[in-house]
Amino acid sequence: MQRTAILAAAALALSACTTTQTAQIDTAIQTNLPKACSALESGYTAFVVIAATGKIKASAVVKVDAAYQGVRPICRDPANTTAVDALIRAAQAYVIVSTALKQAE
Repeated sequence: MQRTAILAAAALALSACTTTQTAQIDTAIQTNLPKACSALESGYTAFVVIAATGKIKASAVVKVDAAYQGVRPICRDPANTTAVDALIRAAQAYVIVSTALKQAE
């Protein structure tokens, strides 16, 4: 949950940035996005394993799959992703996947 709060705060901060600041943040996001994508990939993999046991509601599986599929293009091609887009999509997907994992426990 702390990560979610940090991502949300960063998204709000980004909306007020100047063009120069946004370009610097875009560069930082593109540099660090692989780490976020790796964490999401790990969470999604764990979710898929648990979902295969049948312990997760079908509606949760659909939500997690949709969130994951929404982020995959960003993770595949970070060079063509803006900081705001990457941060918002990654935060949304992370919240959905982590919430579903907690519900499964």
